Amino acid sequence: MEKKALSWTELRVGLVVIASLVILAVTILYIGSTGGSPWAPTYHVKALMSDVNGLKEGAPVRVGGVEVGTVTKVDFAADASGMVEVEMRLDRRVKPRITTQSTVTLGAMGLLGEKAVDITPSSKGVPIEDGGLLAGVAEDPFKGLLSDASDSTTHLKKILSRMDAGEGTIGKALRDEELYSRMVDVSVRLQQVMNKLESPSGPLGRLVNDQEMARQLASAVRGIDSIVARVDQGKGNLGILSKDEELATGLKSLTRSLNDIAAQLQRGEGSAGKLLTDDALYRRLDSVSTRLDALVTKVEKGEGTAGRIVQDPALYENLNAAAKDLRGLIGDVRRDPRKYLRVKLSVF
Repeated sequence: MEKKALSWTELRVGLVVIASLVILAVTILYIGSTGGSPWAPTYHVKALMSDVNGLKEGAPVRVGGVEVGTVTKVDFAADASGMVEVEMRLDRRVKPRITTQSTVTLGAMGLLGEKAVDITPSSKGVPIEDGGLLAGVAEDPFKGLLSDASDSTTHLKKILSRMDAGEGTIGKALRDEELYSRMVDVSVRLQQVMNKLESPSGPLGRLVNDQEMARQLASAVRGIDSIVARVDQGKGNLGILSKDEELATGLKSLTRSLNDIAAQLQRGEGSAGKLLTDDALYRRLDSVSTRLDALVTKVEKGEGTAGRIVQDPALYENLNAAAKDLRGLIGDVRRDPRKYLRVKLSVF
């Protein structure tokens, strides 16, 4: 019994190993195939190129960006032209897309990845038969890309060297200690401003952090919105002013009248216009004001009758007493007019 169990175990192990080998073989065939089934029908084409730039056997072949085959051989051409011959195995289903108008270029699986062969599909021309020759481009675009990248790297090195030498704005920022100190000072001030904004003690901080102030501002905005709505609805004086066409017409008429008056004043028409533009009238008014000023000065100094009345207390008291006596006399006359008025009639 033990011998049978051991034989069955060995058989199972052998079956598992055989199945693993079969799966491995299928996987290898699939990876090395043209991107489809490893049993799919294939055909071969060739291409002559001046420089393959490190292309190796097993590199993928793409048609329109789709992987459809692999490179089977890379070697110098049999003739003495110095060209490199690249043999490729392709999926037969892309045969109608590869014609005499198609071209072969070198590509890559990434910027620094392995090389690949790119074939441009074309519906024109005659399809390439098995073992046929494709036209290769004279210049490798990938090499040009690397050359451009090399030029860009050289330019970048020059920029970095200038920055390291302290040239330019960035170089000065890296080398100039004074500029660095200013930048540090600016950053410190900005930090202080941010601290004030975060602190509720200052006005800016209150504006940012005080919820009560925010509610008041929101309430003020709502009040402004209500006022604007009332004005838009024609309510209140402002609303009437904005909606009443008759009032607007009257204001326009008033404005035109004021413009006409201003024009007349500028032309010197009327009394006010002459007052503004007539130099003779201005000189007369100036002379009158000068005389009035001199008269007031004399009155203040007590010169003349009016000056004495204003400045002499005795004269003021005499005039005041005379006025009182006059008022008393008028009162007596009103009370007993016969005392002062006697009429005598004589008949001759």
